[in-house]
Amino acid sequence: MAVSREGFVARVTLNRPERRNALDRELLLVLKKAFSDLRQTPGVRVVVLSGAGGSFCAGVDISEEGRREFYKPPQQIERLYQENGQEVVRELQSLPQVTIAEVNGPAIGWGTCLATACDFRVVSAEAFFRIPEIGLGMYYDVGCLYALLSLVGPAQAKRMIMLGEDIGAAEARSMRLADRVVSPAELPAETLRLAASLGARDSTALRIAKRQMCAATIAAKRHLALMELELTTAYYGSNSDGFEGLAARREARSPVFARESGGYQKRTKKEWQIGG
Repeated sequence: MAVSREGFVARVTLNRPERRNALDRELLLVLKKAFSDLRQTPGVRVVVLSGAGGSFCAGVDISEEGRREFYKPPQQIERLYQENGQEVVRELQSLPQVTIAEVNGPAIGWGTCLATACDFRVVSAEAFFRIPEIGLGMYYDVGCLYALLSLVGPAQAKRMIMLGEDIGAAEARSMRLADRVVSPAELPAETLRLAASLGARDSTALRIAKRQMCAATIAAKRHLALMELELTTAYYGSNSDGFEGLAARREARSPVFARESGGYQKRTKKEWQIGG
């Protein structure tokens, strides 16, 4: 990951283009620290979150290497990952600076989450959003749901989460998921124009307005995020659907989840783990 600064604008760039900027354990931890550091950085009024290469973020790294490394300290079990993931989302949502997601390409799973956790989204006409978790026997967790709900409402959120459909840039604009849609060539300049417009306003007033709106929407869901932590830990501890979903993805077949067949759950979780 790279952090750079130009005047009052700080840019945080997810920099794993070979993996379409998918989040591995290291990138997740570095991202949390970057947001924490920016909170204390004087002179920064706007934070831009972007992705290197042709993708914004492809979600959690589900490659064999990525899965082997993911559950290690400080998130060696699912509950600790859930806690850590929620902290990343809260750090981004609660930054005192105004945040802009520069969505240059696919924003999948965690990618959609990071984009919706920002205050504004400037989106390439070639980008799209997707939440594929349920199709993998998982669900949209780590506190990602609440910002999405605040933007698009329950009906569209159900569609995105339950069906996992791709939402193209134009449709994202119509459903308030994108604030501005421009060509790929215009994307950096349009992001900077928005940043400049925000930077020209009174920074204290902007921070107060952001806190007011966060308190009225996202922050009001904090108790639900705590309940989600318990629910998610119990869910992943009680079945192997997530392992089956990932195995089916690797083998290019349809998954057979626990309620559909009694066969595979007799195997242990260790047998389903990638590399296990």
